[in-house]
Amino acid sequence: MKIKPLVAACAMSLSTESNRLVIIPEGEFKGIDGRPFDAPCWRLTRERGEQIVAALSNRQIDLVIDYEHGTLKAAQTGEPAPASGWLKPSGWEYIPGVGICSKQFEWTKKAQGFIASEEYKYLSPVFVYNKEGEVLNILSVALTNTPNLDELPEALLAAAAQEFLTATIKDSSMDELLEQLRWMLNLPLSATAEEILAELGKLQAQIKEKTGVNVAANDQHLFDAVDAIDALKVAANAQTSTAPDPSQYVPMAVHKEALAKAATVVSDSQSKEIDGLILAACSDGRLTGESTINWLKDEANKNPDFVKGYLADLPKIAALTQQQTKQPHLSANRQNPTPLVDSTQASIDAQFGL
Repeated sequence: MKIKPLVAACAMSLSTESNRLVIIPEGEFKGIDGRPFDAPCWRLTRERGEQIVAALSNRQIDLVIDYEHGTLKAAQTGEPAPASGWLKPSGWEYIPGVGICSKQFEWTKKAQGFIASEEYKYLSPVFVYNKEGEVLNILSVALTNTPNLDELPEALLAAAAQEFLTATIKDSSMDELLEQLRWMLNLPLSATAEEILAELGKLQAQIKEKTGVNVAANDQHLFDAVDAIDALKVAANAQTSTAPDPSQYVPMAVHKEALAKAATVVSDSQSKEIDGLILAACSDGRLTGESTINWLKDEANKNPDFVKGYLADLPKIAALTQQQTKQPHLSANRQNPTPLVDSTQASIDAQFGL
């Protein structure tokens, strides 16, 4: 798009009693001398007008109304450029069917005198337009009596164009930066710069709390926070790889060995208990016969509870359970005779190695 700044005049009569200034009219218009010569006409659409008003409303300072475009000339001549009035940022508005207007403005006392005495009759806005004649932005406004200002040199217009292009590039870059920040912070597209700053403040506080990095300090930035996070990860991995607390955990091999030993102890204890029960059953006559004893020992390896119950249910033999009360007959030489052992007792003793 070709950007070419030209000075145009809206031939609007001024009065100190006016409560609204029309700066750029809506629709198609031309200068008093027939300008523009490089476009069919100048054109202000409602959409473009509302965009321009939004940009002017975001200014932090008032837009000056000077005399005879003295602000543009001051950059070249170094001469003072006194103000004749001021256009307030909050006063810009677009009125359908009328154009870009200002409802909040102030005239200096000197300018009020000039306007009241009709020493100045016109407002002359400096605006930028493209090759189709569409108005793009307003650069400045002046009181003048020569609405088309033929005497403005090309150098001033080029300087004004350069200033506009520089400001436009800065604004575009800032808009792109804000868009990126909204995306990074997961904010809606409608989030303002103040809301973005507030969210960045919260993020800064969280980074400082979790990593100890103060990204607001001159010697610390986000890359320091990334390094701190990496260090925390390394420390966490190192802590995970260290030996566990033996009071809380034991190795799996140790655990399995302990279980095996415990099972062996239980099995040995149970085996000894069964042997004792079989021996008692043999002694009191409940259990006789080598085959029966061997059978019970085999069953004890598979089902010790069955063997216990089986032995408990066996009837005792009275003859073998009664205690002998009579003393054995002593021989003539007063020695005890060799005790007699029947075949059943001998079999039992042999089974238990007695």
